[in-house]
Amino acid sequence: MSKYNKTKSEQIGMPIGTASARLKKNIMFDLLCRLNENKCYQCGEIIENAENLSVEHKIPYLHSENPQELFFNLDNIAFSHLKCNIGAARKSKRDTRIFKNK
Repeated sequence: MSKYNKTKSEQIGMPIGTASARLKKNIMFDLLCRLNENKCYQCGEIIENAENLSVEHKIPYLHSENPQELFFNLDNIAFSHLKCNIGAARKSKRDTRIFKNK
């Protein structure tokens, strides 16, 4: 870590990368709230705070024909509660295993 980044981390109280990611998430959440777009893609309920916010891919990009395109396609992005997004990912993995076993 450079001396400059070490100083930043010491003054902020956490690694600068962690602080930057948290700041970006807070900015994104604030903008979603201003636009009334802080509704969970999975459950339809309001996302109340930035800690519960997650970015979700509507169509999973992993193992797709063009993962890079799906990953960066903004039309494939939705916002969800973190727990709803994790739950959907688990369900998707279960569905994939069930499909493969048939």
